[in-house]
Amino acid sequence: MGHVVPGAEIGGTATWSIQTLNCGPLRSSPAYEQHLRGTVGSSYDWSDEFRFDNLTGRLLSFILKTPETGLLDPEVAGTWLALPRQPGVPVLDERENGFHIDPLDLRFLANDASSLVAADRDLSRADRDSLRLEIGPDVDLLFQRSRYRGWILNQPVAHLVGEPGDKIPGTDEAALHDCLRQYIALVIQPNIDLMSDEDPGMRLELQQLRTRIHAIDAVQARALERAVERILETFYPG
Repeated sequence: MGHVVPGAEIGGTATWSIQTLNCGPLRSSPAYEQHLRGTVGSSYDWSDEFRFDNLTGRLLSFILKTPETGLLDPEVAGTWLALPRQPGVPVLDERENGFHIDPLDLRFLANDASSLVAADRDLSRADRDSLRLEIGPDVDLLFQRSRYRGWILNQPVAHLVGEPGDKIPGTDEAALHDCLRQYIALVIQPNIDLMSDEDPGMRLELQQLRTRIHAIDAVQARALERAVERILETFYPG
């Protein structure tokens, strides 16, 4: 993307709606159109979105899809989670609007649900040419040999919302960890193809997961329950 301003943050608090990690004006709001005019970057309509200030080139906002292609190797993820977080904000050196950033492929949730890692399929073990850039509270961007390779959301349950514009709960909910791990492992390829074929086994697993989540009294549980309901409505409309 360019260079880094050490010690800086982009501002704002990220929300995670399972489908996307968001920080910045909502796409449905009038402020978003003004935001687009004052920034350059990629377009969410056809890629993950990073928006940079027209004048300074500093990263101001993002809308990033949660990968659904596969699960990241736990050993690879572990090397990145072991890296120290380096505070800073990336700067776009060349102000070119409309460039493309491919959505990521793989995901990994730590056993204690303390971190969610999203990565492209080419991510390898972290080494001395790797950077875990802390751009704001609980959000890191991953760079390997100066190329963007993924992101980490720390304390994902504390950022879990039903819709991107909702207020984050701000605290973890340990009772939800097992359900979130099951969701992360279940709603992913090749299972999504099975759902597209209305596989009855997948439907039963989703229904059982929804029942488990429903029994948990927490605002984050309602957000995750709604995510499961969307999957059932999409693939099993009957």
